[in-house]
Amino acid sequence: MFNKLGKKRKITFWTRLGFGMGGMLNSGALTFTHSYMVMFLSTECGLSGAEAAAVAAAAVYLNAFLAPVLGFIADNFYSTAVGRKFGRRRFWLLIAIPMMIAEPLIFTVTPFGFPYYLFLYIVYNIAYTFASSNLAPLTIEMTDDYEERTYLTGFKHIFGNVSGFAMAALVGFGFGLFGETGPQPYFIIASINAAIMAVSLIIVYCSTWERGPEEVAQEKIEGVGQAVKKLVIDVLSTFRNRSFRKVLAPYAFMKLAAACWSACLSFFIVYSLGIPKSYEAVMEMPGKIVAIVCTVVWVAWMAKKGFHQPWYVSTLGAAACIVAYNVFAAGNIMGLSDMALSMIAYPIIFAIWKFFYVGFQYLLDVPLNYMPDIDELVTLRRREGIYSAAQKFVDQIVSAFATSAWAFTLGACGFIQSSGNSAEIVQPTSVPVSICAFMLIGCAGCFIVACILGKTIHIDKAQCDMLCAEVKRVKEGGLMADVDPEVKQLCEDLSGFKYEECFGHNNVGYQEDSVHAAA
Repeated sequence: MFNKLGKKRKITFWTRLGFGMGGMLNSGALTFTHSYMVMFLSTECGLSGAEAAAVAAAAVYLNAFLAPVLGFIADNFYSTAVGRKFGRRRFWLLIAIPMMIAEPLIFTVTPFGFPYYLFLYIVYNIAYTFASSNLAPLTIEMTDDYEERTYLTGFKHIFGNVSGFAMAALVGFGFGLFGETGPQPYFIIASINAAIMAVSLIIVYCSTWERGPEEVAQEKIEGVGQAVKKLVIDVLSTFRNRSFRKVLAPYAFMKLAAACWSACLSFFIVYSLGIPKSYEAVMEMPGKIVAIVCTVVWVAWMAKKGFHQPWYVSTLGAAACIVAYNVFAAGNIMGLSDMALSMIAYPIIFAIWKFFYVGFQYLLDVPLNYMPDIDELVTLRRREGIYSAAQKFVDQIVSAFATSAWAFTLGACGFIQSSGNSAEIVQPTSVPVSICAFMLIGCAGCFIVACILGKTIHIDKAQCDMLCAEVKRVKEGGLMADVDPEVKQLCEDLSGFKYEECFGHNNVGYQEDSVHAAA
């Protein structure tokens, strides 16, 4: 029942639903831990703001370098008996399940200090990378159909927004029932969230399948030295794919903006807007509902108008919301408005923000799904894991950069740490002012840059269908010389290589004797 390798299966509504459960990791696993861990460590555990943020940054930097290794291992996992039995992608979902216990352990007050929290956060990040880096390639392995991939990606985002709504309710309930201070509400929320993540991964494993060993070019690796060399060469080679570079540039700035938002959000709410944590979560719930509903809007909009129009709207709209947030924060800091006004404005702006948030998170996933197909045109190899690893590497690096910048900001603005008595501490004015500046520069600024860079992306359903058909034709024995001129031009535009240099006639990636260039 669970050993689903090879043989394409029909994607049903239940398949989409099961795969979509993987989206629970995005808004569930990330939002609470990334938003509240630094606050928990600096207000309940006695770490300074800079130390707490350094825990997050150090773990994410390490994970940035582990992500390519994990992707490389997954790509070549069919060379092992375990891989041939459990799959080269889905096996890692199983490994991530027990590691989710790290999340509630992070939100526990201990005397072990910095090393304890750093170790657990590293474990947590590795578990997340195991799951997320192998979830994305499953979309590609399960089907070649553009429309089905779009649906699968859409369902994943829908469940991500469902998870966001559930997390907002859980946070509001936890802090409302157990109080704003003390470790208990953090631990309870983290425990429930970890359980949800584990169940979601089990459902994804049971609902999905992947290409079998016979459908994947098996590459022989002899020795650790050769493996390391292959890993470095393969990951770096992804950036020779012209389309990947064009998509990755706006992706990096979009992720940087989102990482800055995630890093400082809880501090912005509490110290700049003056809103209690329990009320914050409750006020976010209408926006979470908007996010669940409006995913279909972005899917339909992109299908009808293409990528660019919705992309411009989503990124510029997100930047405008950040500015609006800071207008009310400035009023609160200068005493021109009170908490009551912020509490009225916050849910309204948040609902609008979530509409744009769903857009910029979803839109780039669609062209990214086709990067391994373009790579197969160039290399005749299926390297979904390497592409996912390269994407995750960029994702983790920008996330770590945002967290490092946030650590520097907290240290420079004079944030006062505490050990369970945060309600008695009055932070200096420099704290809320610095938080606002961080949001404006790190979030709004990066969204604007991402908007501009998105102009270079040109890939749609018709192009993807033509590309996949050409790769299939050549792999089934068709001659490269018989290519249609229009298809030839398309292949060159998407890959950045002359057609005669495609299908293995190049030095892209690690050169292995088992992969032979097409005729």
